[in-house]
Amino acid sequence: MKKILITATALFSTLLLCIGSNAQGTAVPSEVLSSFNAHFKNPQMSRWVAIHDSHVATFTMDGQNWRDAYFTNEGDFKGVGHYITFDQLPIGVQEKLNNDYNSYGIIELYQFDCTESGICFFATMRNEKNTLTLKLDDLGYVAYSKKDKIKQIKPTDALAATTKSKNQ
Repeated sequence: MKKILITATALFSTLLLCIGSNAQGTAVPSEVLSSFNAHFKNPQMSRWVAIHDSHVATFTMDGQNWRDAYFTNEGDFKGVGHYITFDQLPIGVQEKLNNDYNSYGIIELYQFDCTESGICFFATMRNEKNTLTLKLDDLGYVAYSKKDKIKQIKPTDALAATTKSKNQ
């Protein structure tokens, strides 16, 4: 009887997650749902998103901040992440950003706890010419960077577009 009750409870929980995910139009594989339930007890779900060959669950748990849990389509748990503030960064990362990227303003900071490589931090930054995304380890070493040039609109182009729309 106890096994039936436990099985029924697990199926009911999975059903509720499926209903919630289908309401958002995202089909979540049963392997992913099972893995999610095994890793996180009593989560308050927000949404599921399918990205490439994986699924991301955004949720809260025990009154903590929003988190994102990452899973492959086969249900392999890859890690969990959440947005943080500058003062939550390790000192080495703070110093790296302050010393080497002080011409940029910080847009967002994200901590990712990866099952394969440990904790890393993503910083999205911007100045008047570029948007910069960095992946840093807990000592401040930059493992990845991507710089995108911000398209500048020339004042004469903006003025011409405004004048043209007024004349029409």
